Amino acid sequence: MTESKNTSEQTHSGWGQAAAKAFDMVSAVRLFFTEIKESMAEHWDWFLRRVEYLFIVYLWVSVGLLLMLLGIFDLLIEFGHVPKGEVFSIGGLLIFLVSIIFLQAAKIKKRRK
Repeated sequence: MTESKNTSEQTHSGWGQAAAKAFDMVSAVRLFFTEIKESMAEHWDWFLRRVEYLFIVYLWVSVGLLLMLLGIFDLLIEFGHVPKGEVFSIGGLLIFLVSIIFLQAAKIKKRRK
């Protein structure tokens, strides 16, 4: 009776335990990479949703500002009797100057970092 117990312990202690540990390691590695993959997918989805949201908001804001500016130009042309060429030239110059100011502010902000 003791011989059968010793032989079963020997078979379980040798290659069986090594195979079980290897199987556990492979399972742990697979689980680890699966969790990393799911985590990266969640972060990527959040990033894409954020970019889409910001794009839509900035698009709405820029279209709103453009329509407001064109409305002001139309009011100047209709009620102020200012020629169209002057209104659009001054408006284009104003937008150009504002964009240069924003670009310079972005450069200064970038240098501080």
